Amino acid sequence: MEKKLLFSNRYEKDMNLFDDMPELSDIDDAKVLTIDDFYEYMNKKRRCVPNKERIANKDQFIKTVSELSETYKINADLSEFDAGYIANIYLDYANYCGYIKKMLAILFVLADDISFFDGHKADSDMLFSFTYHTHNIYLNNREITDF
Repeated sequence: MEKKLLFSNRYEKDMNLFDDMPELSDIDDAKVLTIDDFYEYMNKKRRCVPNKERIANKDQFIKTVSELSETYKINADLSEFDAGYIANIYLDYANYCGYIKKMLAILFVLADDISFFDGHKADSDMLFSFTYHTHNIYLNNREITDF
């Protein structure tokens, strides 16, 4: 499940923002699996099967991420992993309308998984993470992909 960074765009902001968000320090580490335990489990129990239709349509996802970032100077990372692509889009609180809204809507439709995170560590208000699968994923011989 190694990721390969395809591109990473960063643009300077026009205004200074400050970060006063508290850190999560009350997590009990004894109850959390280590990352090594997780990867070992996933390597033993997970398999990926190429999906020809999804592979053929991946270019629309890649193009939309690239165009959104470059046209509107939005910070973005696009990575490839063994089962598809992950696009991290860093946004600030704003009113997104017109063509930019349409491009974000395309990503919402194309993505198989969408995650929302606090973007303050990346100097943004929000981090949207969009995953596009090119493979069917099985865990313990049960398909877990949902196209």
